Amino acid sequence: MKFKRGDSVRFLNETGGGIINRIDANDKVYVLTEDGFEIPVAEKELVFSGNFTLNEREEPEIKPVTEPDQKSGKQESHRTTRKQAIPGNIPVNAPAEFLLGFIPENSGPVFSSDLSCYLINDSAYAAYYHLGLKEGGEFYYLFSGMIEAETKNHIKSFDQTEISKISDIHVQLILVSKGKYNRKEVIDKLIGLNLVNFSKESYYRENDYFEEKALLFSINSGLSKEFPVDIVVPEEIRELKLQADANPEKTGKKKEPAPDTMEVDLHMDEAALQNTQYSPAGILTLQMSRFHSAIEEAISKRLRKLVIIHGLGQGTLKMQIRKELQEKYPQYIYQDASFKEYGFGATLVHLIIEKKQ
Repeated sequence: MKFKRGDSVRFLNETGGGIINRIDANDKVYVLTEDGFEIPVAEKELVFSGNFTLNEREEPEIKPVTEPDQKSGKQESHRTTRKQAIPGNIPVNAPAEFLLGFIPENSGPVFSSDLSCYLINDSAYAAYYHLGLKEGGEFYYLFSGMIEAETKNHIKSFDQTEISKISDIHVQLILVSKGKYNRKEVIDKLIGLNLVNFSKESYYRENDYFEEKALLFSINSGLSKEFPVDIVVPEEIRELKLQADANPEKTGKKKEPAPDTMEVDLHMDEAALQNTQYSPAGILTLQMSRFHSAIEEAISKRLRKLVIIHGLGQGTLKMQIRKELQEKYPQYIYQDASFKEYGFGATLVHLIIEKKQ
């Protein structure tokens, strides 16, 4: 059984539980209880408790059933299975807000952290859901299940390379309630990720759903398909999206890379560089690690092209990437990527068709 930060757990041999706050190098799990105490526990002494509520104090408690051991006379704890609750008799005007949330799994710079994706149900309804990813123009199954009212479900953890390849997340929701109910349209939305750089600290904001700063996408506000007014996305990104939609020929930016092309964004803006605790050498090492992972993945998938977005800056990252291409991948040729799409800040590598003679 593998636990991770943010999981809702219960103690196996004791009453109570909480949220996993951290896991140390010795696999000791530290559980943060409702009273604010951090308790170290071995993994084998914990079990998952399913979904957890937005307000942890209102979480339905799963109480262990104790029965006497006929041989020893001691009380033994047997955990009951909790069924997912379906609410009933919801008022016709009850609001139903659903969001996708992303939070860094590790402390430190966002660009070096994996990201946890959550589906958030901020409503009185339960919902059946289906989530998919859109990569290279194709949809791929991600996760499905049921989410209870006023809860959030952990969907998946992504590393920065994985998230950079996703152009959209597809969300389908069917609202559910017992007793008297009113007809609700099935929610079917695409959440666009093309213009979102998950490695930038400035994109993550304080919010009502997580203790950590998070990047939130509203699924069904009805104001805008991708960046509604109430979404926690920087204003400059929303403006850029509106400009791109209004002037597709002027911007020249593709909505997504071609099916035979992979993009990896290694660029860090000035704000991200200032907020990081890493030295310049440490940052460069992390960026080069992402570069190597991306090119090996593109080669294994037999893609024709790889676009490496490195930005301008001092040119150190660009020179290091091209040095690696010359020394470790001499069979491939490279050039500046399209200025119309990437400015001067990207390198295009030809992986299959065009090779050095």
